[in-house]
Amino acid sequence: MNKSYLDYANYNIWANNRLINDLASQEDKILNHEFIGSFPTIRATILHIWYAETGWLSRMQNGEWSVDKVVNFSEDTNVLFNKWKDTSLKFKEFVETADLENEIKFEHKGEQFSIPAREMVQTVFNHGSYHRGQVVMMMRQLGVSKISQTDYIEWARERERGNV
Repeated sequence: MNKSYLDYANYNIWANNRLINDLASQEDKILNHEFIGSFPTIRATILHIWYAETGWLSRMQNGEWSVDKVVNFSEDTNVLFNKWKDTSLKFKEFVETADLENEIKFEHKGEQFSIPAREMVQTVFNHGSYHRGQVVMMMRQLGVSKISQTDYIEWARERERGNV
């Protein structure tokens, strides 16, 4: 196990939790306000982040892209946040125990691929950062000004201070 990937897994959990805490302090209606962008709402963006974490974890663990629990999700916001947190923790557990040099073989749109698990892991972390940034922009457009930092360097500083 490479320590940097474990650091990124811990960072991912920390950043997701910070965003979740900020969103949980707002009225639920902001999650469904429609925007023009990659995804139409904050809720849809969060579902997409969770979808990617779930799908890639499933693919690395058993070779399948299993995301039914996300695609069919219709429960309230608190349940969504808890399920996403749980998936992020499971992703970290995978990073701690898996051989990240293991080649994951899969088919996508009729093509065969073989990609090291470490590249998939890094993709998930980059993907989450990208979409958390989109959520922050959506929140700012709605007038939310108190938004926690979720940048990696902020996590690194907090880690050095002993706060994470």
